[in-house]
Amino acid sequence: MRVKDVSKITGLTDSTIRYYEKEGLLLDVKRTNNGYREYDDSDIESLVFIKKARNLGFNLNEIREIILLKKNGGSTCEYVTSHMRRKIEEIDREINRLKKEREDLVKHLIEGDSVCFCQGNFCHYIEGLEE
Repeated sequence: MRVKDVSKITGLTDSTIRYYEKEGLLLDVKRTNNGYREYDDSDIESLVFIKKARNLGFNLNEIREIILLKKNGGSTCEYVTSHMRRKIEEIDREINRLKKEREDLVKHLIEGDSVCFCQGNFCHYIEGLEE
């Protein structure tokens, strides 16, 4: 199959498919005599896997590691499980940080709303913050 066909099947753009190949995520893509890439079912399977992994927040290095582990007969599920747990912890930390940021914004907005007109050199909402 040519890249346009693979693009339609996977929902990835032509340039994304080529980029993943360049980054070593597609192993052994065949070429025709005139140099065109010729993708097979295993390439499509890999691309669908990459797309799903990206949607779960895995970066290209992590995905490459999974692919290489699989190629070398290693335990991919253990690797994926540990990374998923780590990502959940990172997301929880980010959610907590964003909640705190939101609380601060609401607090300062309410405090700033009690002041009539904009006072201060720049903006009373920000200048009134304690460091």
